[in-house]
Amino acid sequence: MGKSLNGSGQDLHDNPKGRDRRNWAGISAALFYGSMSVASVFLNKAIFEVWRYRYPASLVAGQTVFTVLAIFTLSRFGVIKLGKFNMDHFKRVFTVSAVFQLKLVLDMSALVLVNIPMYGILKSSTTPFVMLLDYVLRKRVPAMRIQAAVWVTTVGGLVAGFGDLHFEPLGYVLALSSAACTACYVVLVGKLGDELQLDSFTLLLYNSLWSTPLSFAITILTGEVTGVMNYPHVSEAAFLAAFTMSCASAFVLNYATYLCTQLNDALTTSVVGRTKSVVQGVAGLFAFSVSWGVTNACGLTLNSVGICWYAWERYAEKRRGTRLENVRRGIGALNENFLTRNESQLTLSPKKQMNGFGLHRHPTRASESGSSSMASMNGLGGGG
Repeated sequence: MGKSLNGSGQDLHDNPKGRDRRNWAGISAALFYGSMSVASVFLNKAIFEVWRYRYPASLVAGQTVFTVLAIFTLSRFGVIKLGKFNMDHFKRVFTVSAVFQLKLVLDMSALVLVNIPMYGILKSSTTPFVMLLDYVLRKRVPAMRIQAAVWVTTVGGLVAGFGDLHFEPLGYVLALSSAACTACYVVLVGKLGDELQLDSFTLLLYNSLWSTPLSFAITILTGEVTGVMNYPHVSEAAFLAAFTMSCASAFVLNYATYLCTQLNDALTTSVVGRTKSVVQGVAGLFAFSVSWGVTNACGLTLNSVGICWYAWERYAEKRRGTRLENVRRGIGALNENFLTRNESQLTLSPKKQMNGFGLHRHPTRASESGSSSMASMNGLGGGG
């Protein structure tokens, strides 16, 4: 890519104004991702709480259909680029899609019964589940500081649950089952993505194509079809608008995750994903008039401290690892193919940058971020 020169022959990408524009773009993308991550949870909760809609599987079906239509539409107009369809790859995605679909239905079902602060706390148990699976399957043990942060988060969750004035046993079981399912999904999709080297939106398309019939099958098997047909507000414009916004939020969240990782890096996306959990929990106390006591508030605070500590340790660990890798192998190592993952999304760093949304970036900036997001594919805000 050639350099754009101003009158003095200076590279416009390297001048202070160019750097400021990149910084503002990165900050805006991070705020967009964090806002959408919180908004998607609140939109779904509003459907269940305000509209008294009790058919989570049908909402998941709507989200998967919207995602498929959005991908094909954006691809048709050249906004995103998809890889060539590969039947072998498509078949291999089925297992991941089945686990993902179960995870989403469990997510939605839990959100029907559990308030937003406790939902976020229970979902944060995904991290210890992932740690356990990593140890069992790969014999990987995280640093002691990270383990300590995770256990602070977990203890905070236990304290908050003990003081929960709206304790719903079934909701807790569903949320914890969803966390375990999310951990399985993260491990499976990490392995699959590493083997197939699929770009973000091709993997998202394959997953959605499998998820659509699966979600409709779940809707039929759970008997929700009759319930939806008899739902008293099903033909009201306001409800249909809210339902459509909830369906759209799943895909927009994927776009926000992708954009944040493109304009920043995977680490920023991970830290923002963790930080939004704290904001989501505090806002959720007031948005739906949640009753809480001192024990519940102390648990929520302890859980939030653990989340922030974990985010900081991840940040520090990544920076230390990057410096060591640059020293050991040279900066060229950043251009190799590799797949990293956390509890909310996957990140693929290809040898050739894939600007799936037509983003034009300076080569230096591309190597700094070195990644395009393997979309989180989670309609509830990033899985954590």
